[in-house]
Amino acid sequence: MFLFSGAVAVIGALGLIAQVVIFREFLGIFAGNEISAGVLLSIWLLFEGLGAWFSGRYAPRLGRGLWDWFTGIGILSGFSTIASVILIIFSPKLAGLIPGEILNLHQLIAITILAVLLPAGTHGALFSLSAEIFSQVDRRTGVSRAYIYEGLGTFLAGLLLYFLLLSRLAGIGIILLFTGVMLVALALIYPRRIPAICIFLAGSLVVLASSALADSFSRSLMQAVWRGHRVLAVRESPYGKLVTLEREGRRQVLYDGTVIMDMPRSEIIRDEELGYLPMLFHGRPRDVLILGGGRIGLINEVLRFPVSRVQVIELDPVLIAETERAGGQMVAEMMSEPRVEVVTADPRRFFSVSDDSFDVIILSLPAPANLNANRLFSIEFYQQCARRLKPGGIVVTPMPGSGDNLVFEAGVIAGIRQSTLGRVFPCVYALGLDAPLIIASMQPLEFLPEVLANRLRMENPGLTVLTPEYLSHLLDSFRQQRFRSKIVNSRLINYDLLPVELFYNLVRESRRFSPRIADLMARLPLAVGQLTLPLLVMVIVVAIAGSLLRSGFARGFGIMSSGFAGAGVSTLTIMVYQLRFGSVYSGVAVLFASFILGSVTGAYLSEWLKRVRLGLLFLGGDLMFLVILGMMLRLARSGGQTLLVLTLMFAGLILGWQFAVASAERQTVISSGGRTAGLLGILDFSGGAIGGFTVAVVLVPVTGVVNTILIIAAVKLSSAVAQLLTLGKSRFTIQRV
Repeated sequence: MFLFSGAVAVIGALGLIAQVVIFREFLGIFAGNEISAGVLLSIWLLFEGLGAWFSGRYAPRLGRGLWDWFTGIGILSGFSTIASVILIIFSPKLAGLIPGEILNLHQLIAITILAVLLPAGTHGALFSLSAEIFSQVDRRTGVSRAYIYEGLGTFLAGLLLYFLLLSRLAGIGIILLFTGVMLVALALIYPRRIPAICIFLAGSLVVLASSALADSFSRSLMQAVWRGHRVLAVRESPYGKLVTLEREGRRQVLYDGTVIMDMPRSEIIRDEELGYLPMLFHGRPRDVLILGGGRIGLINEVLRFPVSRVQVIELDPVLIAETERAGGQMVAEMMSEPRVEVVTADPRRFFSVSDDSFDVIILSLPAPANLNANRLFSIEFYQQCARRLKPGGIVVTPMPGSGDNLVFEAGVIAGIRQSTLGRVFPCVYALGLDAPLIIASMQPLEFLPEVLANRLRMENPGLTVLTPEYLSHLLDSFRQQRFRSKIVNSRLINYDLLPVELFYNLVRESRRFSPRIADLMARLPLAVGQLTLPLLVMVIVVAIAGSLLRSGFARGFGIMSSGFAGAGVSTLTIMVYQLRFGSVYSGVAVLFASFILGSVTGAYLSEWLKRVRLGLLFLGGDLMFLVILGMMLRLARSGGQTLLVLTLMFAGLILGWQFAVASAERQTVISSGGRTAGLLGILDFSGGAIGGFTVAVVLVPVTGVVNTILIIAAVKLSSAVAQLLTLGKSRFTIQRV
């Protein structure tokens, strides 16, 4: 069974690689939003559970055809994974998007379903079939063996991705490589010689293609997506995906699907209002800080004023290099200007280590598109800004929408931002310009049209659109009063761990494509507030009542709650990582690998605890998981990356332990490893599907990180109560694997 164990490990490796590559591709077309992680994980687990259950039901009936089915489904799994990545790369074209537009939530869900249906379903089916094959050797340990070997392959794949492959191969190339390796592994275990040779040759060709053709294939795919444009570059950095396009002399740099540079400039008025007007409002700025990715046009407008220094903070050095390369001589000259200093750093970390102070701090993003960006709109960030302002300094942030027509969701966002800034700065002003601005200061400011127009006339900076007369029109009192009347007064405060502004920006983006979906999302806060407690009470009552009526219910409920908690904590860890440490674009492989390493270790360790009652082991896992959730509460606010990864690994260890306990108990009743794997798989994966989706789409955006952890703890506590009520009714021992 040595070669077969290796094949199962390779299948596990391909499953993880598919999830990581698909997740990274979704980040590249969904503005880096980590909600895509929860959507992907939930839908993947749902179809994987269905595949495991369906194949588990029929595996005992296959007889000698079991190896044929295993090999055939393995081949289908490999090629469907390649097709799924190509589908996701093509999704902007399928959705009718133009460069700079991103998928909305319901498009993301629909494309995820289409993309992962076959890869996830076949992966689940292979798990049940491998458990059935292992059970033919040892009936009691078949499921555990399949779980452990698949998990080992998954863990090793995560390490290979993080330390070697992600920085050297395009995503489609990595998928081709491991699909080829899996085909070779299937050929080595397939008993029929001629088909095995054909499979081996096909796998070898796919492996060769992964290294020789991956980059050109990736470029060709992107060229087909943006037909009518010339694709100049496709680059993947540790923080995101960049695509440089050119059409009729105009160049655009897309970063995770959004336009970060457009040359020649198309938003001159926005650049002039955000870049030059704050200088005018301040009067005599010397030191200026630009955060959130300095648009080239914005830096150019700031330099029109006689400032001494302009610091631009950008996390991604690859983005800086690509912007300079794509921008040509004009951008190169501007970036080499002695007054411009580009600092490669996380903005929050920059504030914590730098002692510099500034007259003007400009945030270039209008609204957060993900948790990483939300860190630049939270009260914690504004407190950092306030500590770095010189006397008389100002903080300037743009708002989404237009000063002429502020839609309702944009008005809600403006109200939240005013309320959040108002907790830090005594003076906060909203200005209804073409591109609305919010300006915050420790001292009162005056925005007299005549005075500012006069000042602009005297400076004579040579602006293209913003003339003194037009500035007077923009600051007209009637226009400003009408604009402020559309701002929704709000008591909501945007925190790092409670991203309410991010949630309402997602609602705003959804309304552009589907008003019905936007209306549904807008009702979520009220619905969650009214239904969360009754639903939790109902879960606890069902757990207690079901356990009293039937002892087997407790274990099934426990496995489902473990799936819910495992997917929920995994999704939550991705979000906390993005929130605390910046982009999770590269770190996702380590996070997935650490969880799987824990689950494999837990499954292996459980077989050493012989003669211990299974119910007691399962109950201990539930109680230990509550401790893990307590650590997550702390890590959401403080602690290093290593501690976060170790905590996720221990969460996986507990859940792997519980899965092995349940499989050992079940196989004393059912001899078929396939049926046991299918039953436990559908319980585990369906719970995971619910957990991943609700945490990513509902709980974190609406209730925040802390309340999400408490809700997961309540579900796991209900499982502990169910196990306690049935303790002593099962006395099976775990056999050695």
